[in-house]
Amino acid sequence: MSNTRRGRTWDGSGPVWWRVADGPALTVLLKRVQRAVSGDELMLLLLSVAVTAYAWYRWYAAAFVRPLTVRNTSRLIYFTGPVVCLALLYLVLRRWSADDVRNSQTYLTLYMLAGAAWVGLWARLLRFLGVSPRDDVIERQNLAAAFATAGALAGITFCFAGANIGNGPGWWVVVFSAALSTGAFFLLWAAVECLTGISEAVTVERTIGSGLRLGGFLAGTGVVLGQAVAGDWVSAEATVRDFGVVAWPVLPLAAAAVILERLWPFDINARTEDSAAGLFIAAVYLVVSFLYIFALQGMP
Repeated sequence: MSNTRRGRTWDGSGPVWWRVADGPALTVLLKRVQRAVSGDELMLLLLSVAVTAYAWYRWYAAAFVRPLTVRNTSRLIYFTGPVVCLALLYLVLRRWSADDVRNSQTYLTLYMLAGAAWVGLWARLLRFLGVSPRDDVIERQNLAAAFATAGALAGITFCFAGANIGNGPGWWVVVFSAALSTGAFFLLWAAVECLTGISEAVTVERTIGSGLRLGGFLAGTGVVLGQAVAGDWVSAEATVRDFGVVAWPVLPLAAAAVILERLWPFDINARTEDSAAGLFIAAVYLVVSFLYIFALQGMP
């Protein structure tokens, strides 16, 4: 979504938090920031910086509960997953966001920080759905949980990225649209978890195939839900209505995931075959989702 750029000149007035700097360097910085963004956008920027710093400090600090000499694939995914998600968000912002966003380094920075804060904040809910990045991925070195976590982060990122596609009056429509898609994302995941108990297969049985299938399902769901909130802003009612029209494929996708997980025969002696099949099914989830948004819906 785009933002109406509000040009203002610095006169030294404003709330106390705005005039905290007496140093010349910081004063110059404040002048530049205020000329580029409005007061509410500056508040969003400051809040995003604070949440990003807190959430991702906690994320990466958790990785040090085990010595750095312990190197494995699950730790690698834990470290690089957020970086890849940030790169995906940047790609969407540069290619499909509004002109005044993708052509402005200030607004690109604002929405990149907002996206990092958004993903970091919602990522803290993963443990309530049975997959704990810190406990399962880092402490227990569970590769299946690492794949599931990576898919969840990607899904949340797609939900937020889709909310930035199109034109709109301000940042609040991005937050509204992202909340709609991300809320649906977690509700759908909770429904699949209640009906299948897939988190147990991921965290207790540690079956890589289950982690791949869950990660592929979550990433594919995020792709569809992100597309469902993309487009030019008209109104909240129109956004919700269009969301229902576009997002419907996530229901058969979730139904397929439930049926598959309930009927999937797991042989503890055939982990290699299970992993290969899980990778194939995860790829199917993603291919179907991307085909839907590119071939049937069409990207803006």
